[in-house]
Amino acid sequence: MANAHGAELTPRFGGPGACWAAAMALILLALAAPAWAQEWDESYRAGVAALARGDNARAAEALRRAIALRPEPGRNVLTYGTNVEPRYYPYLYLAEAYLRLGQLEAAKETLEKSASWGNREPASEREKLVVRLEGALSPVRPAPTAPAPSTPSQAPSSLPMATPAVEAPSAAPAPVPSTLPSAPSAAPSPQPRLSPPGRAQHLPPADEKSSAPVPGPPAAAATTGALEILSQPAGGTAYIDDEFVGITDPQSGRLVKTGLPAGRHRVRVSLAGYEDSVRDTDVTGGGSASLRVSLLPLPSVAARVPGWLVALALLALGLLVALAWLALRRPAERPVKREPATRPRSPDAYVITPAALVNPGMRSDELGQEWFGDFRLLEMLGKGGMASVFKAQRRDEICALKRPLAALLDDPHFRERFLREAEIGRTLNHPNIVRILERGKVGEVPYFTMELLAGETLQAFVAARGATAPRTAVSVVVQVAEAVDFAHGKGVVHRDLKPSNVMLLPDGTAKVMDFGIARARRFEGITATAAFLGTPDYVAPEMIEGHGTEPRSDLYGLGLILFELLTGRPAFSGDSAYAILKKHCTAEPPAPSSLRRGVPPPLDELVLRLLRKDPDERPASAEELVVALRDWLNRAA
Repeated sequence: MANAHGAELTPRFGGPGACWAAAMALILLALAAPAWAQEWDESYRAGVAALARGDNARAAEALRRAIALRPEPGRNVLTYGTNVEPRYYPYLYLAEAYLRLGQLEAAKETLEKSASWGNREPASEREKLVVRLEGALSPVRPAPTAPAPSTPSQAPSSLPMATPAVEAPSAAPAPVPSTLPSAPSAAPSPQPRLSPPGRAQHLPPADEKSSAPVPGPPAAAATTGALEILSQPAGGTAYIDDEFVGITDPQSGRLVKTGLPAGRHRVRVSLAGYEDSVRDTDVTGGGSASLRVSLLPLPSVAARVPGWLVALALLALGLLVALAWLALRRPAERPVKREPATRPRSPDAYVITPAALVNPGMRSDELGQEWFGDFRLLEMLGKGGMASVFKAQRRDEICALKRPLAALLDDPHFRERFLREAEIGRTLNHPNIVRILERGKVGEVPYFTMELLAGETLQAFVAARGATAPRTAVSVVVQVAEAVDFAHGKGVVHRDLKPSNVMLLPDGTAKVMDFGIARARRFEGITATAAFLGTPDYVAPEMIEGHGTEPRSDLYGLGLILFELLTGRPAFSGDSAYAILKKHCTAEPPAPSSLRRGVPPPLDELVLRLLRKDPDERPASAEELVVALRDWLNRAA
């Protein structure tokens, strides 16, 4: 606390007791706070992205999690703030993943779930998957088999001969089924099932032809059965013998699994917010069993707080009240002169090093370890024209710490803007934006911390691999465009989109960094451009000409990123920064396909539209760009 003359007053109360009591209160608050639920939209997007990459197992897992969190599909489903998911079709994507994995029964049940929601998911897409499933089921359905006739006196019409099956010329084409095919029946079919064209039914071994007839489908039916699972609440994820079998119906809570071997099976049903239910049940051959499962809610966090901790908290509260009472009885302390912020409080703990003169706020302890406030600086992750980023540790937490360069600290306007933009970044909670955790000051040096991610920047990705496949490039840029669209909805324009400001994680997720921080000063010639507007390779023409920025300036940056991913080189290059900036304003970029063979014409057209000099000739919004990129990915699938 400071008086009107700037003198610092010693606090009336405090000390170890108060700190200890405050720490206990924080512990109680942490124990009582509910856990954050995972957003269904993040799981859905992760599943779709994994499916696009061909990682079908991960796609199925993420899509099952999305369905468990939000079972109802549909269009324009509200996600973050006023943003919507235009097409939430988790069952169709999950069925596609199951078909690729060869899990045909799971695909069938998933498509049945999709059909139960009516037209919430497109029926035409569902019918295509049904036809694919029917085609995949046909070769594996059991055909009636019997030994070939051993003598001419045997009736040739009683059993089918083991010869290649050929489609009858007069047979009409089978209609596309409007519903899913049922599971292979255990009863014998009155007509032998034809094999697909070009396939032969397998003959039994020669030594079996003279033996007794092989037991047909009725004998197989006697060894398998069906199990009906009824869960309360509905929407539980069911596992039989630790193998995923499906999700119970969101309305009735019913799930039927056929073709189970006769005997005892271990059934587990799980649902977010409830304890898992594990039961053993018997399935009889040729019969049907039913299992009702009632899931119990997880006990609240508060109920798990032990009694001794409550007593300890009450004791701390009493101690805090006693300290406050004693502090009120003490006379006011004499004002003491404020010490310089850069003066160490414990001279023996660390010393000022020459590095602190270049990086104010930094110090070194007796072991030579560098510190910045309470953060131990482990290594420098990067340094640009405006700030440095360090891998830092505070207690058991690891994060990325960003602080301005010493040359900018004399500008109070810059320090204020740095902290204000960091606060804006904290409001941008989106799966494709790097989260800003906190902001603060060490002395007069501002800083903020971000989540530390494993991966590399797009700049490093392109430098190591060169041009990428069109589908990979679009998959990355559409994520960046979704992040930009979300920021624009919050009134934030990035103004410095470039490959070095996009992180690419090992699973293919793209995350945007440095929202609204790059342009800290007004445009002041080439030097200011290089220092404050980023590399000249990624500046929109209207920013160079001093017309200000708008959301479509970010679309220009997205076009430059997509161009570089497709070709492996920037759209404009030159011998100097001035030459590059001039090309941004006057030169037309080449079509990506002229530099890299295999770039589809629609992507050529989209990139050149994004790089138009006049912002009005670019797409109207980032949302329009997202729709165009998603449509291209769907058509190219």
